[in-house]
Amino acid sequence: MTMTDVIAPRRARLTDRWPTGLALVTVAGAIGLMALVDKEALFFGPSVTVMAGIYMLAYVLGRPWTAWLAFAVMSTVMAGLHVLHILDVPGADPFVGIVVVVVLLWLVAVVLRRFRDGDTFSVQTGGMVLFAAVTLVCAAVAPRLGTALAGVGFLAHGVWDAYHFKVAKVVHRTWSEFCAVIDIPVGIALLVVALV
Repeated sequence: MTMTDVIAPRRARLTDRWPTGLALVTVAGAIGLMALVDKEALFFGPSVTVMAGIYMLAYVLGRPWTAWLAFAVMSTVMAGLHVLHILDVPGADPFVGIVVVVVLLWLVAVVLRRFRDGDTFSVQTGGMVLFAAVTLVCAAVAPRLGTALAGVGFLAHGVWDAYHFKVAKVVHRTWSEFCAVIDIPVGIALLVVALV
C-alpha cells in the first residue's frame, strides 16, 4: 500500500457546525421575545408539544431529513393557532390545538403501521405523551408556574435531542443538534424568568 492509498479522515470545519450557529440566532430571538412580551407561558408552553410534533411528523414521513420540513409545518400550525387565539375565535386554544395536531400525527403513524418499529414507536409515543402533558399542565396553572414548566419541558426536550443525536434515528443529526442548542438555553431562560 502506498501513501496515496491511505485516505486521511476529513477534519471537522467550523462550517460543519452551522446548526449550532443557526440555533444561537434562534435563541437570541427567543430571549428577545421573553424581554418584549410578558406571555412566556402562552408562547413557550405550546412550543414544548411543537417540538415533539416535529419529531412525530418526521417519524411519520419516515425520512430523517424531513425534520426541517416538519419544523416549517409545525411552526406554521402553531402560528395559525396563535392568530386564531388573538382573534378570539371560539375554541382556538394554542395549548389544546397543538396537542390535538400531534395526536392526529400519532394516529397517522398507527394507520401506517409504524408500531412495527417496536422501540422507536414506543419512544416517540412516550415523548408525545410527556411533552403534551407538559403543555396541557402549562395551560392549567398560573402563568409563572406555566413558564417554569415550559422551561423544564425545554430542558427535557434538550435531553430528548441529545438522545436522538446519539442514536441517529427519526431525525437528521443536524436537526437534533439545532434543537438541543435551542432547548437548553431557552429552558434555562424560562426558569430564570419564572423565578424573577
